[in-house]
Amino acid sequence: MIAIDDLNDWVGFLKGHPQVKTPNMDALAARSTVFERAYCNAPTCTGSRASALTGLSVQSTGVWDLDQTFSTVNPGKPMLWGMLNNAGYATQLYGKVDHNFTLGSQPFPTTTPYANKVCPSGTGVGAFDWGPTSGPDSDHPDYRFAQQGIDYLASASRSRPFFLGVGFVRTHVGWYVPQRFFDMYPKEGLALPEAPADDLDDLGPVGRAIALQWNFHQCITKQNLWADAVQAYLASISWVDEQIGRLIAALDASPHANNTMVVLWSDHGFHLGEKFHWHKEALWERSTHVPFLMRRPGQATSVRQRACVSLRDMVPTLLDYCGAAPAYPMDGISLRRLIEQPSRSWDVPVLTTHEQYDHAIRTDQWRYIRYGSGERELYDESVDPHEYKNLAGDASHEPLMAQLDALMPARPV
Repeated sequence: MIAIDDLNDWVGFLKGHPQVKTPNMDALAARSTVFERAYCNAPTCTGSRASALTGLSVQSTGVWDLDQTFSTVNPGKPMLWGMLNNAGYATQLYGKVDHNFTLGSQPFPTTTPYANKVCPSGTGVGAFDWGPTSGPDSDHPDYRFAQQGIDYLASASRSRPFFLGVGFVRTHVGWYVPQRFFDMYPKEGLALPEAPADDLDDLGPVGRAIALQWNFHQCITKQNLWADAVQAYLASISWVDEQIGRLIAALDASPHANNTMVVLWSDHGFHLGEKFHWHKEALWERSTHVPFLMRRPGQATSVRQRACVSLRDMVPTLLDYCGAAPAYPMDGISLRRLIEQPSRSWDVPVLTTHEQYDHAIRTDQWRYIRYGSGERELYDESVDPHEYKNLAGDASHEPLMAQLDALMPARPV
């Protein structure tokens, strides 16, 4: 399992950004089932990981605040690796797979950041920062996490099945990666996200407040740093892609190459100025759409799957393939039939929850957002993939929104 932090659909195999360079993830996608429309269950690290790694909805995990984890809210309840361990698997995690992880006490990369001049965030001045690093790649936690995975693959015994999880902390801010990755993306001519001046005019006060949360967009554009930020995010993506390439090359060279399943996913998406929003913690497409692929043992060709799927479907799928019993009833659905019969009909709406009472439903055609206040947004993704036109005020869509409302948890009283 390869988990990536804060990576939206800016990968080559999803074509989310026209200039991104992800040759290693693209090569893996070329021999995997790629879920082109996969969505997180929560647009935050803790909420998403608690759900994705248990097969449970956010409502079932009870994890929607950043200071919660699955283990603290659900003591004694196993996550994926606990269930696999009970089924006879050796299990090992390195890096940020679950939200509970450590960066260790080894050196950190030497940086030349913007010296806290970018934009303070709620997690401390300078937390939203970036800059090229000097020194060896091995100073970076992600390099070390990949190396730990490589070493495990070299030593793993074939006498017992194993689960190996490697989680990378980039593309989470701050975007500190070696200079050569910044050099891959010259700022001149770099494609920036589109943010029409009137994009928030059809939103209510809650939607506008979420879009403008932290005031990052004004802060960045006032300093003429939009291209710098996009460059740093793209550089972080290509840095992580190189680490993934190292890990997959080690798997391919190991005795486990043809009998090991590979799954790659990101916990949620990330805005870089779309709707004047930065970071995650929103229910629009850019915050919720994630890379998600599975490669079956020995698979050599790509299967592109357009059905909408949820990250909470990942654990039921892996348990299904591994012949392991779930430790509790799950809200997710095994995708095995969809993987093995890619043309089969599949119409399962995806629910994403932010905090406790804000929800989004994503179907093949629609994204419907309903905030706890009752404020609503509706987008026709088939003709408006950038979600510029909120149709919730159109009375002709009331029957549709009523149907989508029925798929959401009840509003607070």
